[in-house]
Amino acid sequence: MISRFAAFWARIVYRYAVAILILGVIVTYFAVKSTMNISVSTRLEGLMPQGAESVKTLNNALKKTGSFASIQIVAESDNPETSAAFIAQVQAEIDKEDWVQSSQYYEDVEVLEQHKLLLLSLNELQSLEADINEAYPTIVAKQLSEIMGAEVTFTLRGENLVGNSNTELDQSRIDDIQGQVSSTPQTVRKFVSDDEKIMVLVVWPKPGLESLTDAKNMVEASKAAIAKIDPSQFGDGLTAGVAGRIANKVAQFDAIMNDLKTGLMWSISLIAILIIFSYRSFAAIPAIFIPLAIGIVWTLGMTAVTVGGLNLITVFLTLILFGLGIDFGIHNFSRFREERRGGKKTLEALTIVMQSTGAASLIAALTTGCAFFSLMLTEFRAFTEFGAIAGMGIAFTFLSMYTIFPSLLVVMERLGWNARKIPKAFWVRMGANDNLNPLTHTKFITRATVLVLIFITIFAPQIQFERNIKNLEAQRPADLTIATEAVNKVFSDGHDRAIVVVKTQEEVVAIDKYFKGLIKEDTETPTIKKIGSLLDFVPDQAAQVKRLEVIARLGARAEALQSFDPTKYRATQRYLTIEDLNILDLPDALRRTYLGTDSEPGYLMYIYNSVTTDDSVLAKQFYDDAAGFIVNGKQYYSASESFIFVEMIALMKSDAVKAIALVTLTTALLVFYFIRTWRGTLVVLIPPLLGVLLTIGIMGAFGPTLSIMNMVILPSLIGIAVDNAIHIFHRFQHEGKDADIAKIMNTTGRAAVLTTITTLIGFGGMVTASMGGLRSMGLLAIIGFICCLIMTWVLLPVLMQIYREQADKREALRAAS
Repeated sequence: MISRFAAFWARIVYRYAVAILILGVIVTYFAVKSTMNISVSTRLEGLMPQGAESVKTLNNALKKTGSFASIQIVAESDNPETSAAFIAQVQAEIDKEDWVQSSQYYEDVEVLEQHKLLLLSLNELQSLEADINEAYPTIVAKQLSEIMGAEVTFTLRGENLVGNSNTELDQSRIDDIQGQVSSTPQTVRKFVSDDEKIMVLVVWPKPGLESLTDAKNMVEASKAAIAKIDPSQFGDGLTAGVAGRIANKVAQFDAIMNDLKTGLMWSISLIAILIIFSYRSFAAIPAIFIPLAIGIVWTLGMTAVTVGGLNLITVFLTLILFGLGIDFGIHNFSRFREERRGGKKTLEALTIVMQSTGAASLIAALTTGCAFFSLMLTEFRAFTEFGAIAGMGIAFTFLSMYTIFPSLLVVMERLGWNARKIPKAFWVRMGANDNLNPLTHTKFITRATVLVLIFITIFAPQIQFERNIKNLEAQRPADLTIATEAVNKVFSDGHDRAIVVVKTQEEVVAIDKYFKGLIKEDTETPTIKKIGSLLDFVPDQAAQVKRLEVIARLGARAEALQSFDPTKYRATQRYLTIEDLNILDLPDALRRTYLGTDSEPGYLMYIYNSVTTDDSVLAKQFYDDAAGFIVNGKQYYSASESFIFVEMIALMKSDAVKAIALVTLTTALLVFYFIRTWRGTLVVLIPPLLGVLLTIGIMGAFGPTLSIMNMVILPSLIGIAVDNAIHIFHRFQHEGKDADIAKIMNTTGRAAVLTTITTLIGFGGMVTASMGGLRSMGLLAIIGFICCLIMTWVLLPVLMQIYREQADKREALRAAS
C-alpha cells in the first residue's frame, strides 16, 4: 500500500511540481505571520509545570508584591556629593517615563528615628531602664554635691535606690545614650555604600510590565537617562550603570539571541560546506536547504498557535531542527543522485526515492517524532514543550521534504540542472581497505564491545548533576557586572530571599516567632540569616503597650533631671514623648516592601538566607527550612526562584529516567512494528542504545555534568540515532539475501554519516554559546552523536552480518526438516 501511494505521489509531484511549490509558498506566508506572534520566555519557572507548588506560590507572591524586580541605577565617584548630584538629576529624568511607578535614592526615616526606643525589644528597654535606675541616684547626688560643696548621699526609699556623690559611674553607657539623643536626628537614610561614594537610585516599574519587551524598554530608557545627564561632565571619576533583576533578564535574553544567531550562522555555513564537498554540487544547497527552511518555518508557525512560545531550552530548537530535518534531505538527495547516475529518468528516480528512501524516512520520522512526542507524558515542561515542538518539527520537515523537495528537483531539472552530471566525491569506502572494513574484524569488534560495556558499568553510575545554577547562565556583560558589584556594596542583604504572604498581623507575629526560634535552634546546618517583617518597624500592639510603659518611666526619670541640664532634657523629649506607631506612619518605601500592592490584602514577610542559593545542595537545605512550614496548625509556603530551581532538579531527576524509558519503549515498538521481527529490531536498536550508554559513561568519567538544560539531549539521542540504523537496515532488508553490506554502508551508510555530522553541527553550534547551559548541551550532543555514529558504522554491519548468517541457518534447518 505504501509503495503504491509512493508511486502515485511521485507522479503527482512530477506533473504538478510548480503548483505544489506555489502552494508551499502560500502556506509558508501564513506560517511566517503566525511566527511573528511567538513569544520567548527566559524565566526559570517557564520550565516547570503550572501546578508546581513553587510556581503557584511565586505567582501568588507576585500578585501581592507587584514585582520582585526593579531597575537600579548606580553611580560611583571619588566624591559622595558628586554621586548624589548625578543621581538626583537622573531621577528627575527617569521619572518622566510612563512606566515608572516610583523612584527613590533615600528613605524618609524621621518617624523611625523618633520611635527608635520603641523599636528596641522589651528586654533591651528594661536593661536600659535598669542601667538608668542604677545610675540615677548617683547622678542626682553628684549634682547636689556640686551645688552644696560636700559629699552627698541620695536615697529613693520607695524604690530602694541609693547613690553617693563619690561613687564612680560607668560613663560609657551614659555617654552613649547622651550621644544618641544629643546628636542631630537622622531623618533621611540614603542608599549609599559605607564610604558614601556609591549611591543607588531604585526605580520601581508599574504593575503588569512583566514582558521581555517591557524589560528591554525599561533598561534602554534607564541607559538613555544616564547618557543624557552624561557622567563625564561631573568629574571626580564618576561612572554610572544599570543593574537589577530586570537588567539581568535583558542581558540573558540578548546573550541567548546572540548565541542563536551565531550558532545558526556557523551551522548553516559548515553544513553547506560539508554538502558541497560531499556532493561536488552547489545545486544540492538550495535543493536541501529551501525545503528544510520551509519545514522549520511551518514548525514555528504551529508552535505559536499551539504551545504559544519558546522557553530557555526550546528557543534553540531552530538550531537543533536545522540539524535534525536535514537528514531527510540528505538521504533523498543521495538516493536521487544515485538513481539518476545509474541511468534512471527523473520520474523513475523520484519513484524509487519515494518508495525506498521515503519508506525508511517515514519509519524514521514516525519513530523519532513519536519518541519526541512521548516526552509530553512527563511533567517537566523543559521535556514536554521540547518534545511537542521537536515532534512537530520532525513531522513538518518530513512533509516539506516529500512535497517541496521533490518538486524543487523536478523544476531544477526542467531548468537545465542534471543530477547525472554530479561527479563522484572523495570518500573512504568500506571494503576498499580491509583495515577499514568492520566485517573483517568481527572478533575484535565483539571484544571491544564487551570492554565498552564494562566501561559503561563502571562509570555511568558516577554521573554528576550540575550544582551551581550560575554555571548555566550566560556571562554578564562587563558593565552589568561592575554595576551589580557596586549595588551589592549598598544592599548587602541582596535579593536571594524567600517571600511569605499572610493575611493577618497575628500570622505575622506567629511566623516571626517561629523563625526566630528556628534560627536559635538550628546550629548544625543553619540556612536562615534573619526574618524580616513589619514587626521590625511596627511592633504588635501588645508589645508596644509594654514598651511604651518603660519609655514613660524613662521620661519621668528625664523630667526629674531637667533642672540639672535643660538642654539635654529637651533633646530627650523627641524620643520619650511618643505615642504608639502604626502602619500608616511608615514611609512609602517600607509600606510597599511589607504591604505590597493595595489590590491584594495581607502582609509580606522575608526570609533571608545565610547560605548561597546558587549551589543546589545548599539551596535544598534552605528549601527544607523555609519553603514550607506549619505554624499554629496552618500550612504556609514561601516564594523564591531558588526554590523553583530546587524543585526543578528533583523533577528533572525523576522525569529523566521516565523520559528515556518512554523514548526507548516508543522507538522499540515502532521499529518492531515496521521490521516485524524482534531480531531485526535488536539489530537496529543495539548500536544507538549502546552509543547513548557510552555517552553516559563518558559523562560519568570525564563530564560534562548533567543539568536541567542538557538533560533533553539524552532522550533525543535515542530517537535521532535510531534513524540512521533504520535507513541502513531497511536498505539491507529491501535488497534481500544478496545484499552487499559494504555497498550499503558506502551509499546509505555514507548518507547516514553525513546526516549524523550535520545533526552534530546543528547541536554543536551551541558549543560557542555564552550561556553555560547551552554550551553543555552542545558538548553533550557532540559526544553523543560521535558515540552513536561509531557504534552505527562499526557495530551495525557486524550485527547485520550475524543476522543474515542466523537467518540462513534457520532457513537451512527448515529446508532440512
